[in-house]
Amino acid sequence: MNKSAIPVVNTGQFEVDQFAAAVKQNLDSITAQARNVERLQPLPATATLADVITRLNAITARLQ
Repeated sequence: MNKSAIPVVNTGQFEVDQFAAAVKQNLDSITAQARNVERLQPLPATATLADVITRLNAITARLQ
């Protein structure tokens, strides 16, 4: 499923805009909307437990 990009927020207040930009950057990285962030492909039905653990670790790394 393709997700829409998060829009840039410009309120005119520097602190609010800076905060919104940081949140946008993090969410874009998590959802693979950011540049140089590879999309995670679905695991096949034949995935092993090791494959699931590897994928879970990749998701955890993005969230951290």
